[in-house]
Amino acid sequence: MNRRARGAEGFTLLEVVVTLTVLAVGVSLTLSLISGSLGNIRKVQGRARIVQHARTVMELALLDGNIRAATAFTGDFEDGTRWSVQVEEYVPELPEGTDAGALERLGSRLLRYRVEMFPPGSGTPDFGLETLKLVSTAAENLPAAPVPQ
Repeated sequence: MNRRARGAEGFTLLEVVVTLTVLAVGVSLTLSLISGSLGNIRKVQGRARIVQHARTVMELALLDGNIRAATAFTGDFEDGTRWSVQVEEYVPELPEGTDAGALERLGSRLLRYRVEMFPPGSGTPDFGLETLKLVSTAAENLPAAPVPQ
């Protein structure tokens, strides 16, 4: 008598091979998705780090009271991220009939601060911040204070 006639049950070799193939494809797809997700997480973390670096550089540049005219300076962080700061005079576009010299008469002017971030190994900026700062020109016209000896 054959197996089916005797009531014996089991899997054939072909069924086992097909099952293992389907299982292998499922596992490889799952691992591929996990790998892609980890890569995306690394990219997001790198981007967040660059944004935080840019905010830090911008805050330090804005707090530097010695910057009163156009200038530029650069630097880098320990992770290889480079940054540059450009400060330039900003003249707003005013509607006709507006007094353009009002800021100067008040002893003030606008400076535009631009921070650009360069990821490690890149020659082009990846992220940038820009803001304006109102600075007093009155301090520039004062005579220098004598240095105590």
